[in-house]
Amino acid sequence: MMAAVGCGAAPTNISGDARAGEIRVAQSIAIPSKSQADNQGIVRLAVVAPSLKDYEQARRSVLAEPFGLRTAAASPGEISAKWAALQTHIRSDQETLAACRSNENDCPAAARAFLQIIEQGRKREGRARIGEINRAINLSIKPMADSVQHGIADVWSAPLATFASGAGDCEDYAIAKYVALRASGTVSDDLRLVIVRDVRRRTDHAVVAVHFEGEWLLLDNRHLVLVKPEEAPYYRPLFVMDQRGVAEFNIAELRR
Repeated sequence: MMAAVGCGAAPTNISGDARAGEIRVAQSIAIPSKSQADNQGIVRLAVVAPSLKDYEQARRSVLAEPFGLRTAAASPGEISAKWAALQTHIRSDQETLAACRSNENDCPAAARAFLQIIEQGRKREGRARIGEINRAINLSIKPMADSVQHGIADVWSAPLATFASGAGDCEDYAIAKYVALRASGTVSDDLRLVIVRDVRRRTDHAVVAVHFEGEWLLLDNRHLVLVKPEEAPYYRPLFVMDQRGVAEFNIAELRR
């Protein structure tokens, strides 16, 4: 399993014809005629071919994740441990934000700034909300490598710690967006934090993916504009995280 995020700054069992909406029955199976079956006492068997419904279900299961690839639960490792530990810090942030809502006078500056972005997101809906939070967080955090800020590589910070320092690297932007979108009303099933390999820069990177109107949109600290995964062919997806835990993409499908 990958150890660090550096930031640097179709199903295999479905044929091409099936992907085009056509299901073909295998040609090599010989089916006896009714007279032959009756005369020879053969019990005729129906050849069961995948139905269009089966294909659509398989297709939806793949498209359920960003980049349209299959995923499987990731083996225990550093990424899973970091994501699990982060949840404790996020819950602590949520408690702080709840206290701020009831008593603004005793609210840390970092919490007030982050809460303002959440509230601005709540005033918008759909793509406008997604774009607002992407832009606001991109402009609120100064890009800084973990090695510079913390003296060690790959520190995953909860939003209030990032806003307190005013700096972070790609996963810190992504974590803040993930939490802000959830707090502003985006349902958890539509949210993912994705670790990708940037093949252009030869480094790992973190983005947020939001499912909206049947497609995924990527929120990237390198861009103020929302893009679809297919518009970022230089990203090779590695891991995806949400409320269920960590899953690993089947990147072998990219080679097919």
